[in-house]
Amino acid sequence: MRKVLVLNPADNIAICLADMAAGTVIDQDNLKLTITQKIPRGHKVASKSVKKGEGIIKYGERMGHATKDITVGEHVHTHNVLGDRLSTEAS
Repeated sequence: MRKVLVLNPADNIAICLADMAAGTVIDQDNLKLTITQKIPRGHKVASKSVKKGEGIIKYGERMGHATKDITVGEHVHTHNVLGDRLSTEAS
């Protein structure tokens, strides 16, 4: 059963298809990572490391930028991402 959905090969996030507990191992479609914290279904997980200021890529398009460094397996949400449409920061 699929645990995450990768929408485009250029994406640096994946969408969780179920609630994920810390320690859950994902090994599908050439993606291998361990969930580092509880992530709710429908939320994003980092499939690649993202440095502060770098773009968050979803559907092959930049949707926002990291407000702090994000590690592989980490929850990607409003606590560490600012959407480009709402941003007043330079990215």
